[in-house]
Amino acid sequence: MKTELHIHSTFSDGALTPKEIVKEASAKGVRILSITDHDAIGAYHTALPEAEHVGISLVPGIELNTDGIDGELHILGYCFDPQHPKMTEHIYWRTKQRNNWAAKIVSQLNNLGYAISLADVRRHVPGDVIVRTHIAAELVRQGYFPTADDAYQALLKKGKPAFVERVAFSAEKAIQLVHECGGKAFLAHPAIYRSSVPLQRLLSYGLDGIEVYHSEHSDEDSVYWLEVTKQYGLLVSGGSDYHGTSARKKKEIAIGSVQLDTDSKNYWIKRAEES
Repeated sequence: MKTELHIHSTFSDGALTPKEIVKEASAKGVRILSITDHDAIGAYHTALPEAEHVGISLVPGIELNTDGIDGELHILGYCFDPQHPKMTEHIYWRTKQRNNWAAKIVSQLNNLGYAISLADVRRHVPGDVIVRTHIAAELVRQGYFPTADDAYQALLKKGKPAFVERVAFSAEKAIQLVHECGGKAFLAHPAIYRSSVPLQRLLSYGLDGIEVYHSEHSDEDSVYWLEVTKQYGLLVSGGSDYHGTSARKKKEIAIGSVQLDTDSKNYWIKRAEES
């Protein structure tokens, strides 16, 4: 039974709608699915009827982007109440903050000589959440760069001329939010961060698990982080981090292409559902 616990839809920076994701997941034999959009939960509500129709167990999920003392980390939340008022409030705040952040990036690009507007960028935003991928897509449309990844690497990532810091939302607050909403908090793709993961601090915040299996993890990475989960009694998750053709990533990843082993999958699902 395939499990896919990390995937993005048009509600953040993915190429497929929630219903298209469910259809593709079903075709690939996925039976447990979580759509983990950046700071958004709307895809869950949209996909739920279709998932129930095709016999897929849809797990509420979100990928919370965090900054601050622990660096730029992504915290995955699972099995929380998708209608919890604290989650709703956070998403509303984050959406508003992202809009302001995007406007500052566009202004900085204008100062650098790139003639794009926020209205232009919004053409690439099917949902409510603006991400740097959408800004990069407009730079490509205007002919400034051949690919979104080229635009991101040259201008938008940390340390580059158009980079703008987001309003801080810490990993500690992200983990607390997931817990307050009744869910489990996992560290996403720990092997791909540019700096070392502050594991002990994350554990002190109450981190529940680690995304051991990920499309950008090597076999050695997965073995290492699996041992970490065993050492500290943490839960294990995994997923493809599928975005589709809208992704900045050059490598195309298939839905359901990253699998947990059966024991690990049952372990985290059982523990999450019992809590």
